[in-house]
Amino acid sequence: MTTPSPLDCDTMVAMATSPALISALAVCDLCCIVAAPLLIYWLVRIWKMKLMHYNTRLLVCFHIACLLVHVLGRSVLHTTDLVVYLTPFKSGCDILHTRIQCFFLRLPYNIALISSNCSAIFVSIERLVATFNIRNYEGRFRNVGYCLLLLQVFMSSCLLSVIYSRTRLDYSPLVYCQTTSTSNVMWTIYPFGFLLLMQFLSSIVFEVARRKNKGYSEASACSGTLTRRYQIEENIWTIRTLKVYVYTNGTFNATYLIALSAVIFNNHLFSKPIYYMLIEVTNVQYLYALTLPLVLWYNRKDVQNQIRYAVSRDMGMNYNRIFEQLRSQWDSSSVKGGRNSVFSAAATQFLNKKAAVSKS
Repeated sequence: MTTPSPLDCDTMVAMATSPALISALAVCDLCCIVAAPLLIYWLVRIWKMKLMHYNTRLLVCFHIACLLVHVLGRSVLHTTDLVVYLTPFKSGCDILHTRIQCFFLRLPYNIALISSNCSAIFVSIERLVATFNIRNYEGRFRNVGYCLLLLQVFMSSCLLSVIYSRTRLDYSPLVYCQTTSTSNVMWTIYPFGFLLLMQFLSSIVFEVARRKNKGYSEASACSGTLTRRYQIEENIWTIRTLKVYVYTNGTFNATYLIALSAVIFNNHLFSKPIYYMLIEVTNVQYLYALTLPLVLWYNRKDVQNQIRYAVSRDMGMNYNRIFEQLRSQWDSSSVKGGRNSVFSAAATQFLNKKAAVSKS
């Protein structure tokens, strides 16, 4: 490590003995530890949701997995800082960080932060693709999920390359493991501003998909086949479930961008310990990791009640009408040579929907 200056050593002592910074790190660390098992629970639960299409589950679970990596990486980072600060030391020079050490220590933290915030727009696009391919999306188009996931990884890589474009990897001393520098703040603001724009666009895409599905639902209520009606209902319920996720993610991302910009542009008003304390507090992703499971749980209950009502209404209809629709599909498919597959698909989807709702 390059020989540190006396100012760096004195600043390091002030950092290690700052009650505000230590308290902020402890609170953030505790929130990350609590959020981790909640995220694991929802990661498993969403992956097993049969009423949600495979592509949707793939993208949402990737978002939760990235969020989990972020909170675990952040917990490791804050725990390391707390151990260093609270362990007796002779001089501030003994506990200084290096740039290359901080780079690798924060790399999982930042990769997961950017990747998790890229998810909303791709989930919205996936639902829009499902809406415009309503006739045959169920059981097909699995490659759409993989393609969107690769695009999300590519976008995350581009944004990370912008953030790290001015980062120097050497052994010069740092008083705090923070990749954001006050000398090139816009290289951090631009990527998050772009993410905020993507959040706004995802809300618009979701609204377009919702209105299209509402129109499809009204048109197929009387004349639609069971297969088509099932796909429309699945799409509507999925959009209702994910809408709250998109809005919550966008709200937290906007809060983070505004607060981070305010702190960075006014950094001259704060001492070093207070500045870095504010940097950690304004990164509200740890609060988002706590809020998202609660929001999903509450919204799931509401959507389940709507599903139960819809299924009860459908099961209360004349059974002759149900079998008339099945017979119509059977007869029309026999002309094309696909009798067994279409009948099986329609009947299986109808019965699976009832069974899935009964278990929930």
